[in-house]
Amino acid sequence: EFFYTTATNNPRFDKMEGNPICVQIPWDKNPEALAKWAEGRTGFPWIDAIMTQLRQEGWIHHLARHAVACFLTRGDLWIS
Repeated sequence: EFFYTTATNNPRFDKMEGNPICVQIPWDKNPEALAKWAEGRTGFPWIDAIMTQLRQEGWIHHLARHAVACFLTRGDLWIS
């Protein structure tokens, strides 16, 4: 019932684009920044160390996963 009622007042309720309720985030499409992030060459020592550990060991702590994910998305690079 909740979602039915919500969708009645906002026909684009299930989408981000064109939805007046959602904050429109200006996502970036920067393949160079994405490659630097993946290779651990961002210039941020903490992020670079985590990405290096991930490449070398194939594992990182869950808090480190959160840190690199946030850095990639809403923390600094704004890549979707």
